[in-house]
Amino acid sequence: MTALDRIEPTLADVIWTRTSSEARTAYPPLDADGEVDLIVVGAGFAGLSVALHAARAGLSVAVLEAGTVGNGASGRNGGYAVPHFPGALRPSQVEARLGRKKGEALVSLVSAGPDLMFEQIRQYQIRCDPEQNGWAQPAHSQKALASTRAIFEEWKALGAPVEWLDRDGMTAALGAAGYLGGWWRKSGGTVNPFALVMGLARAAVAEGATIHERSPVSKVFRENGRAVALADGHRVSGRKAIIATNGYTDPLMPGLQRSGIPVRLFHCVTEPLSPDLQKEIAPTRICFTDLRKSGGFSRYDRDGRIISGGAVFSLGNPKEYGLAHARRRVVELFPQLKGREPRFEAYWEGYCSITESALPNLQVLDENIYSLLGFSTRGVALTQNVGRIVGEFLAEKSTLDDVPLEVVEGVRSISMHGVKTLVGRNIFPVYRAMDRYGFT
Repeated sequence: MTALDRIEPTLADVIWTRTSSEARTAYPPLDADGEVDLIVVGAGFAGLSVALHAARAGLSVAVLEAGTVGNGASGRNGGYAVPHFPGALRPSQVEARLGRKKGEALVSLVSAGPDLMFEQIRQYQIRCDPEQNGWAQPAHSQKALASTRAIFEEWKALGAPVEWLDRDGMTAALGAAGYLGGWWRKSGGTVNPFALVMGLARAAVAEGATIHERSPVSKVFRENGRAVALADGHRVSGRKAIIATNGYTDPLMPGLQRSGIPVRLFHCVTEPLSPDLQKEIAPTRICFTDLRKSGGFSRYDRDGRIISGGAVFSLGNPKEYGLAHARRRVVELFPQLKGREPRFEAYWEGYCSITESALPNLQVLDENIYSLLGFSTRGVALTQNVGRIVGEFLAEKSTLDDVPLEVVEGVRSISMHGVKTLVGRNIFPVYRAMDRYGFT
């Protein structure tokens, strides 16, 4: 399966397109050969952020997108801006992985991530329904309680303004049942991700970048000292190139598709809840994500819809299975809804890219040719902030040593990539069982 097989450019079932206050702008396909300073493959959060900041630094930039802007994970995700790493990953583990200098830099970037993102939203006046009411990581089990407490203590020791809530405090804050406690931070928040990616595209063009939709790249290589991208019968050459396609990555250079696991996820939303119900359920509008493997998270959109989701189970009817799971999970989280369950009005799917470390990396594929991928479900704020740093590096305002990611020479292939991809498509029932019996 290629990226084109996974792309659905219209985003027809995605609620964010119907509620976006940002106009959906169409960008022309590539229709001629060209030369630029920087080629960016992929018009999602990562690619557009690189393009925006590289163009702002003075480079001529061409963004080549196989489908339409944001039609991948950037326009399909849940819209959570989280000041933390994926799941139970702790700052000390990140520093152990990256070394002290880069580890501390990435920890600082993740900690400040939502604040930096919301500031950029204000700077470019992006109409994406931003809400910075806070994000919580509640514990659904005794095992999760120990993990969340350890995470909280590390952030607290680093001076982050985090707060621990006991069972009653968490219940009052979230209006959700079954949590034993947890921590929260008020810098977290939510956005309409499709509106945000539309606004980033608008900002990148305003800074001088050019975007070409429906221009699938088939190959990237180095020729006569320049990077070259072949796209729909045309050649674009640049001094540098970066591939930022995440869960929609093809072998544009040999083996590149094996550097991340494309995980197929689903999201769905209820109809808007009544104002009275919204006073009982998530009254503070704090969004949250717990440590369940089977998707324990929730937020409101601007109209009072609840977001749910998980990993797609590809056997049988994935949509029916996903909606049935979401109905159970929403009532489990919010028993106030029992007997008055809201109708789910939209369901959609998409792919994210998972690395074995759960951290993104920057791969040096050839001289002046790079890839940036692997945001592992934390892509809303982190992609944009890493994209800024990488864009400035590509504009030679900084060095590789200043990029707070692991820098990999060549492609880092994930062992048994095909097997892990196949397992990922069918493991969701196992995750549900692990949650049910207290293994998470």
